[in-house]
Amino acid sequence: MKTIYTVAFVLFISASLSFTSKTVVKENTLTATFKEVTEEDYYKFIDNNKKEILFYDINEEIEISLYEDEFIGKKFSITWVEKEIEITDDEGELTGEKKKVKSITKLKLIE
Repeated sequence: MKTIYTVAFVLFISASLSFTSKTVVKENTLTATFKEVTEEDYYKFIDNNKKEILFYDINEEIEISLYEDEFIGKKFSITWVEKEIEITDDEGELTGEKKKVKSITKLKLIE
């Protein structure tokens, strides 16, 4: 009887773990020209089709600083992910609202 309870418990745990949600992060890649850091601190790029792309932040491990003027007008290969952030008000307090933004995970200067 103890064996039946043990088997039932193991099956219950296995079934519970199989239903846990997994977060799948889709990495996107594009080639674009860096234009500027906007007043709102977004990184502004223009792709080959003249489409404007704004990135919210950049991975801290990336050694390229887009705040330096030398990178304006340079072409980059950009790997990015979409993530959700919480919005804050003017005093820095969380509003409870969320927003999807683009975040640069890899950045390579194309020569």
